[in-house]
Amino acid sequence: MKKMIGGAMLIALCFSCSRQQYVVTSLQAQRYPIVAADYPQSDNEVEALVDKYKVKLDNEMNQVIGISTQDMTYARPESLLTNLTSDVMEAYGGKYMNGACDLACMNVHGHRANLAKGNITVGNIFEIYSFENTLVLIKLKGNDLLDAFESYAKMGGAGISSTVKLIIKDGKLVSATVKGQPVDKNKVYTIITLDYLADGNDGLEAFKNSLEVIEPGITLRDAMMQYVKDQTADGKQISSVLDGRITVEK
Repeated sequence: MKKMIGGAMLIALCFSCSRQQYVVTSLQAQRYPIVAADYPQSDNEVEALVDKYKVKLDNEMNQVIGISTQDMTYARPESLLTNLTSDVMEAYGGKYMNGACDLACMNVHGHRANLAKGNITVGNIFEIYSFENTLVLIKLKGNDLLDAFESYAKMGGAGISSTVKLIIKDGKLVSATVKGQPVDKNKVYTIITLDYLADGNDGLEAFKNSLEVIEPGITLRDAMMQYVKDQTADGKQISSVLDGRITVEK
């Protein structure tokens, strides 16, 4: 009797010049047969072993770590979920940099599921933040930041922290403030974002002009997981607001 197990092999990886980064250049998959007779366990023993670990994984994923006060979806120009994620990122950046973090930028589709009202489980966090994106802090001159905000205008908005106010009209940036002040083209701003965006992806090519990149060494998923746990430990539930941080004028 034979059983088939799917496997995937990454054929080639390459490095970026600016920072070490792995890029998949090709992918090949093949099925490999495993003959039951080659192993001392019976089929029932193998199934029991799989079930054992499945139960353990299910128990971990179903662990409740917090409560959401509302249904949260991700959308443009702003949304409850993108606002929550961006604000948590900005708070993390501020703590890591001893207050020296100006804003957070997050792509809308860095979220892969919505957050429902009620219990928040470990599995929910994995569903929403399914990518292995890490948080990075970049230092960027104001003129490049304005270019990034122009990209936000073209795409109709994306995740951004409450420290920013953008007004957009006809796909163009009308005005932008950071912490209540107009963006100074000559000032250097500290931005917390994802490694994916820091590399200039999702329309944010201006981020490639960063003067410095700081890597705290934590994934977005882990940061969000810790936030929910910390709020719960403090007796607080998870909530978000739509506050007009990105306004699209008609």
